[in-house]
Amino acid sequence: MNKNELVAGLEDAGLSSYQAEAYLTLLDRGVSPAVDVARNCSIPVPRIYDVLTELERMGYVETLDRETLHARACDPVELIDDLHAKSDRLSTVATAVEDRWEQSPLGEHEMNVTQRVDTVIDHTREQIREAESTVDLALTDERLVEFESALAAAADNGVVIRASAFPTADGPDLATHPVAASVTEIRRRTIRSPFFAVVDRTRANVAPTTRMPDPYGVVVNDDIISFVFQWYFQTCLWSVWETVSTHEPTPPYVCLEEFIRDIYPLWHEGALVSVTVEGIGTDSGKGRTVSGVVVDVVHSGRTTDDRRPTLAELSGQASVVVATGERACSVGGWGALLEDLEARRITVDGLELP
Repeated sequence: MNKNELVAGLEDAGLSSYQAEAYLTLLDRGVSPAVDVARNCSIPVPRIYDVLTELERMGYVETLDRETLHARACDPVELIDDLHAKSDRLSTVATAVEDRWEQSPLGEHEMNVTQRVDTVIDHTREQIREAESTVDLALTDERLVEFESALAAAADNGVVIRASAFPTADGPDLATHPVAASVTEIRRRTIRSPFFAVVDRTRANVAPTTRMPDPYGVVVNDDIISFVFQWYFQTCLWSVWETVSTHEPTPPYVCLEEFIRDIYPLWHEGALVSVTVEGIGTDSGKGRTVSGVVVDVVHSGRTTDDRRPTLAELSGQASVVVATGERACSVGGWGALLEDLEARRITVDGLELP
């Protein structure tokens, strides 16, 4: 460490620049006349006597009465202990400030990047407890256990919870997983993925696997960005994997595209599909629920056979028309603009085959 860095460090410890220079000069030269100390640093000679007196009062140096005033540095053991204590204290403060920053509540339309995966997990746990409609998770079976309490609270609030879980070697069996009673549906995924969560369509949390050399996480509070993440979840982390645990044979749908894929072949052959759709009116922006029979299915990749449409074919326009008895109601998916209702939850009430 060069002299300028040492002076700066001593200034951080509470010395003035003159005091730091004088003390370092005495450390290097040993017992020296005050005038020589001044000449070997940048302190004016008339000022050196006051500087040495200040350092002696602080316990850094000792002055000696000879023909001229001399000084020498005191044993630095106390100074060294003090510097170590201040360093430890500052390090602790820095860590505390970082923790408070990363744990601070998010504002509206905000995306934060954190260097700590635990911050993402903590935010996710809190958001699950506060969820009102849906929770989508992609994680390991072991990590899923960590959310047991939060998931139970969300389930008590009627939240639809979908978990795409990767089974680890020593993890619990997914079919009888400790959270199975709370999670609406669990699917087994044989390929690892980042930790992933989308809550109520407006918040998303992502953290790469621990294999990354520099762990980080992303916490999003924005419905547009969350939509992009949710589509990734639906296409890559959910639709292609096997269900291993569910509360009922036909759990409610929280994705319109998935609903269309499942009922289209039956509807095309003349089956009567009765549903209840809970969602948001696109004109009013208020909650709305309709019940009736599916009378039409519309999507941009529409075909004339009974083949299940692919997710790619449903990635453009995708909607169904529900006859409620009074009128027909068009139902769209996330971010619906053209339809009457943006679906948040679709429950199949009945299925009559032709």
